Amino acid sequence: ILRGIEDGWFTGEIAESAFRHQQALEKGEKRIVGVNAHTGSVTGDLEILRVGHEVERDQVRTLGERRAKRDGTAVRAALDGLLAAARDGSGMIEPMLAAVRAEATLGEICGVLREEWGAYTEPAVF
Repeated sequence: ILRGIEDGWFTGEIAESAFRHQQALEKGEKRIVGVNAHTGSVTGDLEILRVGHEVERDQVRTLGERRAKRDGTAVRAALDGLLAAARDGSGMIEPMLAAVRAEATLGEICGVLREEWGAYTEPAVF
């Protein structure tokens, strides 16, 4: 499987499948309501949810308050446990749940794992 990922085989198969799917849509061999069939039933503009700057400020403030109230030592210990599990290959569910229970943020959890394993970037092979 890793060889297929590294060689871009899976990416190529997905791209080929998407191409065949698009061709079938354009030729009318495949019909999707609202895309190439019964398009007249979609009326009016869609309302897009727009989140204001005030919401962002409130969320940042709330996060800061939660971080100030949590036990920083417990969070650090839980994140260290997660890092140890990542290094020795043991199960990561329990250490991850411990980090969440200690109120570690998703960014902190991902940061610890990224620090150990790095970030995966799929090669572009189209």
